[in-house]
Amino acid sequence: MRLRSILRARPGESLDAALESGADAVLLALTDETEPVEELRAAVAEAVERIAEAGKTALVAVNHPRTQLTRDDLDAITGPRLAAILLPHCTEPQDVRDTAVLLREFEHTRDIEPGQVALFPVVDTARGLLRAAESLAAAPRTAGLLLDSEAFARDVGARLEESGPRLAYARGNVIAVAAAHEGVALIDGSSLELRDMANYGFAGAVLGDARLVAGANDVFAPTETVLKRARADIEAYESRPEGAWVARRAGAVVDAPRARQARRTLDRASDGD
Repeated sequence: MRLRSILRARPGESLDAALESGADAVLLALTDETEPVEELRAAVAEAVERIAEAGKTALVAVNHPRTQLTRDDLDAITGPRLAAILLPHCTEPQDVRDTAVLLREFEHTRDIEPGQVALFPVVDTARGLLRAAESLAAAPRTAGLLLDSEAFARDVGARLEESGPRLAYARGNVIAVAAAHEGVALIDGSSLELRDMANYGFAGAVLGDARLVAGANDVFAPTETVLKRARADIEAYESRPEGAWVARRAGAVVDAPRARQARRTLDRASDGD
């Protein structure tokens, strides 16, 4: 799943613009309390089909389980063309487990391969950050974490910054946790310095403006140096001595998780080409 640029959109005109952009993915939301919920669900479900038909990845942010809206949200949108859901305000592993159970139910009744719909917990509070590792490990379908910088800054009483040390602890933790659990780290990047975020280790960003898409696609694409290292890691692991559990390359250990990470890097570079 290629997620360098995730363009936020709404059903209607902004969706048309998103489909015409070069964004890898389009993010829709069911969390707008100002919209009639049933109408919004129907519109988002239709939009998911259009996004997939346009060759893009369809993502949907659903309501938190404690709102008691999640089941009906997932009932409306779960289908073979939905790639992933985002779970805002994920503060504990049970939030992930509750959502995963509902997804599994709808996958089962609709003949969708179990686990096909990925899940990204959104880190937007201090509580969510401190339990991010547990949340990411709470269900096999979790594919990574999304840091909502603006919401997180509000939660801890900080001023939002485009780059620099103020939110460095949160950024570093999200990246480390995602990497440790073989997931991807994403960031809401509508007002951030994207190149700085790529240098931190984020794999992609949620964007609010189509004009940022080309830049995001550029800075979050693996560099040739990274691709060369990934190929070398895979080659070393696959040619390790018989019976060896790990390989050695350039003074470092290449184990199974590192080899899988290298393959994902190559997959993300070639996806959609």
